[in-house]
Amino acid sequence: MKAVILIPVALLLFSTSLLAVNSTPVNYSWSDYDDWYYKKSASYKGWKYIIIHHSATKAGSVKAFHKFHTRQGYGGIAYHFVIGNGNGMDDGEVKETFRWKEKISGTHVSVNSWEHNIFGIGICLVGNLENNPPTRAQLAALKKLIVKLKKNHKIADKNIIGHKHVKYDDASNKKEQTVCPGKKLELNKLKHLH
Repeated sequence: MKAVILIPVALLLFSTSLLAVNSTPVNYSWSDYDDWYYKKSASYKGWKYIIIHHSATKAGSVKAFHKFHTRQGYGGIAYHFVIGNGNGMDDGEVKETFRWKEKISGTHVSVNSWEHNIFGIGICLVGNLENNPPTRAQLAALKKLIVKLKKNHKIADKNIIGHKHVKYDDASNKKEQTVCPGKKLELNKLKHLH
C-alpha cells in the first residue's frame, strides 16, 4: 500500500478544484472540510468511480487495515469495501467499512487526487495481486459487487479503474507510481460486467 500525506497537512498545502457529479467545478478548502469529507452538500454527493486496490500483503482484514491506516493518518481504513482471500477474512467475504456505511469520502488514493477520493468507491482485495491472481471466490465477489455498484450508482464502464490509473503527483510534484492492484488482476474484464 502506498502511504499518503496526512490529510490535514495536505489540505493546508494544496489547493485543488474538483468536478462534482453535476460537472460544476467545486473548490475545496480546509474551511469546508466537513462538507466534502462527509459529502454533506449536493456538490459532493454521489459516486463516479470504482477504484480497485490490492493490499500487497498475504493476509489482511478490515480491522488490520483500519489499525494500519489510522497510524498512517488516513482517518481510519481508507477503503469502502474489503474482499478477503481466506487469510484474515473468509475467502470471498465482502465487508463494508465505516466509510461505506456512513457514505463518506475515501482516503484510498493520494490526497492530490481528491476527485477520486470523494467520488471514488475504494475496493481492496486482500493479497498481493502483483504476484498471484485473486482467488476464485474473491473474483466472483468482486464481480458481483461491481455489478451492484454500477447499477445502483450509474457508474460508467470507463470509470472502473485500478489505483495505478489515478493520475496524481506527490508532495514533491513528482508523479507517484504504483502497480496497485497488480498485474494478476485483469481489470479490462471487469469494466463491462452487467
